[in-house]
Amino acid sequence: MGTMTVSRVINGGELVSSETAARVRDAIRKLGYEPNEAARILKGQSARMIGLIVPDLADPFFAVCAHAVQSTAVRQGYMPLLLASERDRESESRELAMLKSRHVAGVLIVPSSPSCVTQLKEFRDQGIPVVMFDRTFPGVDTKHVMVDNQQGAERAVIHLLDHGHRNIFCVGYDRQFNSISERIVGYQRAMREAGLKPSFILADQLEGISDKVVRRLHSCESPVAVFTLNNVMSMNLLQRLQREGIRVPEEVALIGFDDFELASLLAVPLTAVRQPAEELGRSATRLLLDWIHSGVQSREALSEQVVLPTELVIRRSCGCDPPKSVRPEGRSRRMFSEAPSGANLENFAHSPLATQAGRW
Repeated sequence: MGTMTVSRVINGGELVSSETAARVRDAIRKLGYEPNEAARILKGQSARMIGLIVPDLADPFFAVCAHAVQSTAVRQGYMPLLLASERDRESESRELAMLKSRHVAGVLIVPSSPSCVTQLKEFRDQGIPVVMFDRTFPGVDTKHVMVDNQQGAERAVIHLLDHGHRNIFCVGYDRQFNSISERIVGYQRAMREAGLKPSFILADQLEGISDKVVRRLHSCESPVAVFTLNNVMSMNLLQRLQREGIRVPEEVALIGFDDFELASLLAVPLTAVRQPAEELGRSATRLLLDWIHSGVQSREALSEQVVLPTELVIRRSCGCDPPKSVRPEGRSRRMFSEAPSGANLENFAHSPLATQAGRW
């Protein structure tokens, strides 16, 4: 068989019959052949490697996303180069420069700073596909994978309204990211449709927000409810409420955006909006690899966006007793244009999940 046929099989081409492809792979196994990535780069070709940059691998959400990226990419013959920016603009810039020097075939990124747009434009100018997921910045032709943050937040607030709450605070930080800002929009929409005035306790950083919440609670008449904008805010506030002796949900009902593995094991299990972290990573990888294989650069293709649904996981912190979940109707769509109770809660609150700068 010809060298072009072998090359097509190795590089994921689609112009080879399944029978021929099987014969090529069998010969590769027998000969112990391994592709030479250095030679590919010297010939001006991209390596069969994709770059993945996430803000923080200590956060289970991003760890799950990264695992899904790796398993999906490896099945299609690509090796992901995983990097964590630690939410630092300079680190993110250095990592993007390193990926560019490695001649990666494409880039997956959960961006931490709008300054990354300039470097992402350089990738795109060279015809290298870029997919942002979980949150995005404008100004560069990329494809996007997001969750339906507005719908998830709105559903959570409506659930609190159904419990009879009319005094519902929206609490959090990092509103400069569109994922957080969309959750705020969902909260506002639910409140206004109920004829209520939105009430915010927002800041640029996590520190000090719980203090403000406690002061507000002491000045309000019960019942009060709180909608938190991410998992770290939820844990930080639960810890503070426990220290203050404020009972959840009797005195304060709580729903958080972002579920996490130990949420059901808390002294008061947390009701939360769950994001499909695994599917987020898989969808972003599929979108990137499809783009790499197709080479399509049309405006319609570049505006492609995948939006995944969220799930409201109901536990006790909202005032409900039986555990259950409420899933939105429909499927993902493409658009074009737990700590233990008591003293151990204190230990969990200082774990990487609860004390990191936070996911948004």
